[in-house]
Amino acid sequence: MSYDPNAGYRALQGRVNADTETLLKRFENIAMLAPVENKDKTIAAAEAYQIETHASSMIRAAEDLVALTRQLKEAWLFGQLGGGFEGGTTGADADAVVVGEMLRRRGTERVDSEVVKEKEGGREVVMEG
Repeated sequence: MSYDPNAGYRALQGRVNADTETLLKRFENIAMLAPVENKDKTIAAAEAYQIETHASSMIRAAEDLVALTRQLKEAWLFGQLGGGFEGGTTGADADAVVVGEMLRRRGTERVDSEVVKEKEGGREVVMEG
């Protein structure tokens, strides 16, 4: 059995394709059910239930895409996107250092601004860190 370096790509692309196809098909189904002229209440109620079902399926597909983007962001942040995704990890460590420094600076700026606000409000808060 041979190793496929693009298996990760294929799995992710398959997941994206399946979710986007679900979104598209369900939206088309909702659009087909949308006209309400000359329908009795029973048919309208049944179609309303179908629309709710299609909408919930669309929500699940959208949530899966959001989860996928989160996983990709975390993988990039923690340097796990080497090999099949970037073609190498030569810049991943440098990128991680830059992102870490930006986060550290932003956190420090936020803490410093909170201390200044407390001093201006008449109370001085000592923060240890």
